[in-house]
Amino acid sequence: MTDSIKNDASSYQLPDKTKVPSSNSMDKDMFMKILIAQLSNQDPTAPMEDKEFISQMAQFSSLEQMQSIGKGIETMMLNQHAAALMNYSNLIGNKVSYESETVTKDATGADVTSTVKETANVLSVKRDGVDILAELSNGKSVSVYDLTEIKPKEEK
Repeated sequence: MTDSIKNDASSYQLPDKTKVPSSNSMDKDMFMKILIAQLSNQDPTAPMEDKEFISQMAQFSSLEQMQSIGKGIETMMLNQHAAALMNYSNLIGNKVSYESETVTKDATGADVTSTVKETANVLSVKRDGVDILAELSNGKSVSVYDLTEIKPKEEK
């Protein structure tokens, strides 16, 4: 009697390749669609066992929690970058010193690298990836972590 139940694989159609998927990651909506399709197309003579269903629901719950944790971490990272930028904004207008390397030629024409201490006023502070850069009055941008001295504004 099981002959009346047929697996009609010929009715399956490949997805339309002209449509670009929104992202490569699975989200909770995609997971629910797959689960509903699986439940509605299961073999009535061998339905999904409770253990399998509970396992898939646990996976769904874990996926949702991981997405929530990921969003929380992303927000925390953005807040840390903003706080660092705000902390270093007090450098604007101050005179700072830093060391830079210069390359000169000696009498034989060979390159000689020397370290020079430079001083300039901070015009602005900006974030470049994870680094905070101080843009200086001499036209250079220097990482705030490379500054060796900070002097307050000179009063006129």
